[in-house]
Amino acid sequence: MLLPVVGLLAGAVYFAVQTGLEVWRALGSGSLDRALPLMVGAVDLALLASVLIIFALGLYELFIAEVRRPEGGLNNVLVVKSLNDLKTKLGQVILMILIVKFFEKAQAFAPKAALDFLFYAGAVALLGAALWLVQAEKSGK
Repeated sequence: MLLPVVGLLAGAVYFAVQTGLEVWRALGSGSLDRALPLMVGAVDLALLASVLIIFALGLYELFIAEVRRPEGGLNNVLVVKSLNDLKTKLGQVILMILIVKFFEKAQAFAPKAALDFLFYAGAVALLGAALWLVQAEKSGK
């Protein structure tokens, strides 16, 4: 079970490096119109790296050994007690990736009719509802 953990961590490092390169390209782009899509892409890559880290540490903690954490700080962020807990944490980060992807696509939004605005508003409302439900589920624990 250690091989998948190492592979996932290697993937996380790869996406973290790609995030840094994307931010570097955005900073050197010279204009906001070119920098904004690059920064949104960097956020997407950073979220993907975090999914891999959460999954790797979750698998390690579930099947190999408990992960020791320093005292204080955000000790409970990566605590995984069950497979269901791991799936919940991954689901929350994947929802954030989907939201970033939505706004990435929304930058190119060119409405052709009034109904397009209605669909766009509905999509934003559904994303807001999804975030609210995730937060309500977290508060209920």
